[in-house]
Amino acid sequence: MTEWISHVWSEFLHVVGGTNPVLLFLAIAFLPLIGFPASPLLVAIGIRLGTATGMLFVGAAYLINFTAGYWLARRWFRAPLGRWLERRGQRLPEVAAGDETQFILLVRITPGPPLFMQTYTLGFARVHFGRYLLYSMLVQMGYTFAFLSFGQSLNSKAIWHTMLAVGLLVGVALAVNLLRKWLVARRAAELK
Repeated sequence: MTEWISHVWSEFLHVVGGTNPVLLFLAIAFLPLIGFPASPLLVAIGIRLGTATGMLFVGAAYLINFTAGYWLARRWFRAPLGRWLERRGQRLPEVAAGDETQFILLVRITPGPPLFMQTYTLGFARVHFGRYLLYSMLVQMGYTFAFLSFGQSLNSKAIWHTMLAVGLLVGVALAVNLLRKWLVARRAAELK
């Protein structure tokens, strides 16, 4: 049984390791816009390209993804969604200029919502594009580093590489959770 699992794993690494980088680039740039989860793509890029090259690669793909998602939400999807919500007695979020940074960070670091929902929410809210892109890239590249490191560790025969990468993923999740709690507490203090 373990020999079969080892063989399947080797084949998986061989297939992912042989994937054309252009396909991976297009996948991470466009598939999350339609709801495909980014994390398996990041792991695959880590396996194929490693962490350092993968960071540059994913950074360029995210520039396309975040820009396209923001403008799709702001220009094309906002009006129809706004009308649909109004018929149900609700409305799209509006954020004051002074609250944009905090709103962007909270949307990007709150666990649960997939990448496309975060991106579209920020586009619907019409936050300042430059601020949106800067903070989105900073937050997502932290996650990206952890997932790429995990992917790269899967190529290693040493289990400690994978354990270290899992520790990095847990560390990023804890840091994000602490930052989110701090931002929420800060916002609550401002509202008093």
